[in-house]
Amino acid sequence: MPDKVVQLTSSSYPTHDKEGHALETEFGLSVYKDHQTITLQEMPERAPMGQLPRSVDLILDHDLVDKVKPGDRVQIMGVYRALSSATQGQRSTSGVFPTAVLVNDIRILGRDSHGLVFTPNDVRAIRTLGKRSDILDVLGRSVCPSIHGHEVIKKALALQLLSGVEKNLANGTHLRGDINILMVGDPSTAKSQLLRSAMGIAPLAISTTGKGSSGVGLTAAVTADPETKE
Repeated sequence: MPDKVVQLTSSSYPTHDKEGHALETEFGLSVYKDHQTITLQEMPERAPMGQLPRSVDLILDHDLVDKVKPGDRVQIMGVYRALSSATQGQRSTSGVFPTAVLVNDIRILGRDSHGLVFTPNDVRAIRTLGKRSDILDVLGRSVCPSIHGHEVIKKALALQLLSGVEKNLANGTHLRGDINILMVGDPSTAKSQLLRSAMGIAPLAISTTGKGSSGVGLTAAVTADPETKE
């Protein structure tokens, strides 16, 4: 069977054909299959310094759908394809073509970057520490012990790593459990060292700079797809 994948499937259900005629779905005569489009991102530790990791779209079908979840480290085998840049039957004058990978197989390398393993002694030590009334002070002293002082900042970083409690109020308000920290200080006051220490503790963390961040978040941006106009 020839390969007829020329464009990424749009997320919107088609209601009209290319000539503008209304379409009517015959559900009894339709053939269904599992389909998923995900984004594969470069490993953060291998990304160029000061830049966001590069990414590519992956097309999954049949038993490959829902085989991975965000955060998994995977090895992909597939066909790297250049897709058609024409939309709505119109020709494109651009010489840049969107690309995607038609996936044939997925191998999961790991669920996280460190593969944390707790021994029975570790579990007993954690439970013993959890019963102490000064546990926050202990955690604060454990964050970046090579830097003297900054006790309040270290406690704040420890609380951020542990995160908060997600809440849904009776009036429908949703409160996220994530904790954000704005650290402001003079140059050479160990701000970067404290953040690097927290990044080394977290199983999955990405270090970025002002060049790789936007005003609304790490990677958040609202753009229009030039192919689907969505």
